[in-house]
Formats: sequence, structure tokens, C-alpha cells
Amino acid sequence: MNQAADNPSWKPNALDVRMGISVLICCAVATLLSELGIKFSVGEAHLDIIQKMTACISCLLCCQDGLETSKKAGITRVLVTAVGGAVGVGAVALDLALGSNVWIFVPLVAVGLVVTLCACRLAGAPAFNARIGGITYLLVACTLTGTNRMWYAVFRLVSTVFGALVVSAVTWFAEGASRTRSAR
Repeated sequence: MNQAADNPSWKPNALDVRMGISVLICCAVATLLSELGIKFSVGEAHLDIIQKMTACISCLLCCQDGLETSKKAGITRVLVTAVGGAVGVGAVALDLALGSNVWIFVPLVAVGLVVTLCACRLAGAPAFNARIGGITYLLVACTLTGTNRMWYAVFRLVSTVFGALVVSAVTWFAEGASRTRSAR
């Protein structure tokens, strides 16, 4: 007999389903915008307005047991993304002002990461969430080149906010539906 199959923990619960629905919505909207050609264009770069992966990750990290805890997780996620993006934009601006010297950029990345972690904690984010801000910083500073990195930061924040809002809407709807079923 398979003991794992007898354990109900392997079955999807309400939280799993809400995460799946939230990811479905974010993925569908991002795909629709991309397929319709609705992108932000700067020079040769064409950036997604809703970054599929960023919005979906936001769903996974923001979706909690209830609406209030989901909102709180969403606010924290947006906060650390904004901090990481802002420090990343500052590092990019400094990099561009210094002529994009790779040997100056290397320590700049490390210093910017430390600044991001400290700024996230100063803003009241728990240590783990500060690391998420650090990931945003690294992605902004290191993913693209030139000023495109600044636009990437903007649309990363937009995508994070979108994911957090989708989670809040799905959770609100699910809680309302659950209350309606309980009232019957």
C-alpha cells in the first residue's frame, strides 16, 4: 500500500488552487499583451509591460491563507521590489555616468546589494523579504544593458503590483464564495 497516497497533504488545498488561478490570470494577461504586440519600445528593445515570470512569482509569494495576510504580503513584496529597483536604477545611473567600466561595475554591484538589503530592512521588511529586494536589485543591475535596465525596473515593479492585485482579487472572491456557501 502506498502511504503517500493515503496522506491527504499531497492533494491540492484551497491555497494551492488560489495560487494556480492567480498564476493562470497573470500568465494569460501577460501572454495576451505580448501576442497583441502591446509592449514598451525604447530603441531596439521591446519590453513586456507585464513580465510573465515576475507577475507569476509575485502570485506565489503574495498568496497567503486569507485576504489580510495576502494584502500584507503583497505590500511587503511591492515595497522590497521598489527598493531593489530604485537602488538598481541608482547603480545603473552611476555605472552609465562612470562610462560603464566593467571593473568599476563589479564592486558597484556588491555595494548596491548591501545597500538594498539594509534599505529593505530599514523599511521594515523581514530579512527573507530583504533578500527578494536584493534579487530585484541584481536583476535590474545585471540583466540588460544601458538605460534599458531602468525601464526593466519600472516594468518589474508594474508586474509585481499586478501579481499582488490579482492575488488580492482572487482571494477576496474565494473568501466571498466560501462565506456564501457557509451561509446556506
